[in-house]
Amino acid sequence: MSRSIRRGEQASEAELAEVYFERRHEDSDWHEPEAIEKPARLDVTLSVRFTREELEAVRSAAERAGLKPTAFIRQAAVEALAQAPVDRARLERDLASALELMQDAQRALAS
Repeated sequence: MSRSIRRGEQASEAELAEVYFERRHEDSDWHEPEAIEKPARLDVTLSVRFTREELEAVRSAAERAGLKPTAFIRQAAVEALAQAPVDRARLERDLASALELMQDAQRALAS
């Protein structure tokens, strides 16, 4: 019950399966195997602690992303490596300066 399927013609899954099954031994259908890059082995474990609320938020976000929570956390950590770290000293200076400006504004409004 062999039938050929022409390019652009719609075929059912059963028809495609039959064609592929019948052609399974034809060398022209196969190309040389391509090497695939083996992912790095994840052999180090790091434990982190979350509050119940944080863990629930992580689980929800992971589910929305279609990932397991551990994969979601790992992906977030690796992506954070590409970002510049927070300069805490500068942040403290900027916050102190902002507080001073707000206090100056408050004094000006009070007088």
